Amino acid sequence: MIRPLPLRPGDVVRVVAPSGPFDVEQFELGLAILRDRFGLVPRMRPDVTARNGYLAGDDARRAEEWAEAARDPEARAIWCARGGYGAMRILPRLEPARVLHPPKWVIGFSDVTAIHAALNGAGLATVHGPMVAFLARTPPAALDHLEALLFGRARRPAGGGAPGPGAGVAGTGVIRPGVASGPLLGGSLTLLSHLVGTRWLPRLAGAVLFLEDVGEEPYKLDRYLTHLRLSGALDGVRAVCLGQFAASDKDGISALDTVRGLVRALGVPAIEGLPSGHERDNHALLLGAVAHVVAPAPGEPGVPRLVFESGAVA
Repeated sequence: MIRPLPLRPGDVVRVVAPSGPFDVEQFELGLAILRDRFGLVPRMRPDVTARNGYLAGDDARRAEEWAEAARDPEARAIWCARGGYGAMRILPRLEPARVLHPPKWVIGFSDVTAIHAALNGAGLATVHGPMVAFLARTPPAALDHLEALLFGRARRPAGGGAPGPGAGVAGTGVIRPGVASGPLLGGSLTLLSHLVGTRWLPRLAGAVLFLEDVGEEPYKLDRYLTHLRLSGALDGVRAVCLGQFAASDKDGISALDTVRGLVRALGVPAIEGLPSGHERDNHALLLGAVAHVVAPAPGEPGVPRLVFESGAVA
């Protein structure tokens, strides 16, 4: 797995909209954070704000935008503007090799799970984290964590405590105790389920699987996770980490309870309550790189946690 070199102030980042259109005011505030807080130089096409119904322009525009960003020799990262829907439609034109040589960071979440899956499967570590149109609403602690992760300033955890910024994230509970390691893969449960049967779903055997979602009723989450299990995609998964399932409870039925029960049945170490997903407090995760899951049994010291391995860089 190739992990891009840490970013530095002054680096160029390409901003792209591979999915849906976005709020321009929030987008501009996000660009200011890239420039003023992170010291980066955002670069984008003038038509990044295009709208075509629920898409940020037609497929040709979004695919060309991605290709230009991937080919830009000065760009050190590709930062997605927003999720929504549409990334799956340009997967056949993604050409992962272009962001592998030289390797670029790719940052986003939600619908961008489709792009993460394709790139992780091709051997590139990526970042499941706040998109440009969400940066202005992201709390300072989550921005500190994101900055530490991207700029190589992670603070390693001490003992069994919560990981420092950039080094990992702590959960709030244990579903099934145990310890496991493997490449961290996943993202939106909905998107992962919809990639079953395509060549873009990475092999999950041996992986630590992260799941989150938004606005999906409990029975739908059950359907997606059951689909993954019945397809065989979850065979050999080493551990599971659950993030936020925002706005998904329905008629007194808890989305987290629903997913928790299905995950417990997998019989692998599992933790819940990672501050990652569709809520404002969205802590970035390093997908593709090796991660360690620690799910303490009752009476064991330490907090449930997901720790990123420092690992080699490209």
